[in-house]
Amino acid sequence: MITKLISKTIDGTKVSGEELPKPEGFDIIGDVHGYAEELTALLKQLDYKEINGVYIHDKRKAVFVGDFTCRGPETRRTISIIRKMVENQTGYAVIGNHELNVIGHFTKNDEGKTFKPATGSNKKIMDRIKQEYLYEKELLKDDLKWIRRLPFFLDFGTFKVTHAYWSDHNKSIINEKLQNKKLTKKLLQKIFDHDSPFAEAVRQTTRGIEINLPHDLIIKDDRNIRRTNFRIRWWQDPTGKTFKEISYGNKFTLPTYTVPPEILFPFKVYTEKEVPVFVGHYCMPSDRMLPSPNVCCVDNCVANGGLLAAYRWKNGEQLKITNFVFQEKKG
Repeated sequence: MITKLISKTIDGTKVSGEELPKPEGFDIIGDVHGYAEELTALLKQLDYKEINGVYIHDKRKAVFVGDFTCRGPETRRTISIIRKMVENQTGYAVIGNHELNVIGHFTKNDEGKTFKPATGSNKKIMDRIKQEYLYEKELLKDDLKWIRRLPFFLDFGTFKVTHAYWSDHNKSIINEKLQNKKLTKKLLQKIFDHDSPFAEAVRQTTRGIEINLPHDLIIKDDRNIRRTNFRIRWWQDPTGKTFKEISYGNKFTLPTYTVPPEILFPFKVYTEKEVPVFVGHYCMPSDRMLPSPNVCCVDNCVANGGLLAAYRWKNGEQLKITNFVFQEKKG
């Protein structure tokens, strides 16, 4: 195989190194959430081989949709696996909301305070991650800096990848700020202050389109916690539809009457005319992972009783359920 030194750009992200053969396809891998054993088993199931510590496929590349941290037992090892693949051009990755949570908890601002310290159950998750890096504190800092350089969007031409919602408008806002391709501390402050167009673009990209419920509508989840907003199908116009019809990825029951127009707000609908887009985030059962002809959710909820999922993409094919590959939890 002849290789040559290159410097190329994919969706604004410069990649330098030896040119690998053009892949015949891609494997889009759902939210790993720190389940490293399941990830390595899935990669092997997809015919990736570990060579010098890097998982590689002769004809394909992996794409991670974010949320590869938290919840599971091995966040540090999971980051190591994915980072080595990205740095050796055998894979790509985007930032999810859980990566932002980790960054916010462990990164200090110019005043020496963390941007967003975790509380409650999230604090326990962060404490566990801290223990994983107990004797490698500098590695934690280095991994966080690497994550801060990951993109929020990947556009491969024939398909797109983001964590929770694709919007060209949000992409422009975010990329304009990421002039040096890094989430600087100044930008992190904007994200966690929640009061700028940039922060809103990041929030929608990593958490999806969420609509606040009417104050007089009391809905509780299975843990008896009151919910104040819900996720919607951003590939459909919600006007005139019921709460249940526009809901996607919510773990509580919504009413079957029409959504009041006063709680809706403008957002860009991802129409069926656009190329397929892959997301994670929504924790869906296998029969609801293809909610639209050109929208695919690869998050089958490995952290909550589901499986780790991947979609085997080949250019020119329509999205189909038979292209999913699932890996059961270990132990």
